[in-house]
Amino acid sequence: MPDQPLIRNLKEGDAFQGFLLAQEAAYKISAKGSEYLEVKLSDASGDLKGFLWDVRAIEGDMEAIRADAFLRVKGSVTSYNGRLQIKLDKVRYAADAEVGDFSAFFPVSARPVPEMLAELDGLLASIRDPWIQRLLMDLFVEDADLRAAFALAPAAKSMHHAHLGGLLEHTLSVTGMAERACAHYQDLNRDLVMAGVLLHDVGKTAELSYQRSFGYTDAGNLLGHIALEAEWISRAVGKIPGFPEELRLQILHIVLSHHGRLEFGSPVLPKTPEALLVHYLDDLDGKLEAMFRAQKDEAGGGSWSPYSRSLERMIYRTRWPRVGPPEGPVQN
Repeated sequence: MPDQPLIRNLKEGDAFQGFLLAQEAAYKISAKGSEYLEVKLSDASGDLKGFLWDVRAIEGDMEAIRADAFLRVKGSVTSYNGRLQIKLDKVRYAADAEVGDFSAFFPVSARPVPEMLAELDGLLASIRDPWIQRLLMDLFVEDADLRAAFALAPAAKSMHHAHLGGLLEHTLSVTGMAERACAHYQDLNRDLVMAGVLLHDVGKTAELSYQRSFGYTDAGNLLGHIALEAEWISRAVGKIPGFPEELRLQILHIVLSHHGRLEFGSPVLPKTPEALLVHYLDDLDGKLEAMFRAQKDEAGGGSWSPYSRSLERMIYRTRWPRVGPPEGPVQN
């Protein structure tokens, strides 16, 4: 990408000129009856809304200004309801060859993918139940296409871990918490919990589109990731002769119930300790990541983040110093 400021470094009053990726683009009609362009623009550091109030300032084909297109924009940074946005003066379509390095436009996990894949492989090797290990190895190692997609996909379109590699990052974060929970609650089946965590969102590799902007595929809109992964698990189990029916039901139950409530998309409620744990840890990890991101969002300034629709609240930006865990064993 040509030398230009990152979105996260922009401040109110700054001028901006450069290339950005349009995640969303729509022509709308104002209250005064005039047509304007609203776009959601992004680079690897973040995104913000842009508004071109006079569509006559578009250079070239108006139809080329669409989602997933690179745009060359010129404008100034303003603020509305505590959030930064760009008042656009000029917009034009930019061909891929003009932009250069695509990696500058896509948010990526802070953790290197090879490091995360090595952690995944270590976790798979730690599974002692031979049936569970065979199932997981078939899906996450033998299926090279699924493994590659699992390492690339975001965990969500926008709510949490919405960056390339986010699905693998989120999954490993939940397995880390699950490992500690299984050590504490020793009546849990640790291998079953790990299987549920690794499989609970694997369908997002096909539910979400992430080649350019993040959105939903046709399969994602029609079926959703829970239905997709349940089908994949059943198909994989069917290829393993003698796979225990009780174990198949237990794994599928964790996957089908991990949203925790019927109104949130799960066809059943968690009815086993392992399913309940996976649901709460998944929910906790997603909400905490969203909270940490909101605390770092500098829009609006002050002690409170802008209102988060996913969390249904503003988040307090604490000024109290964070203290890490104590070194060595804790004395009771």
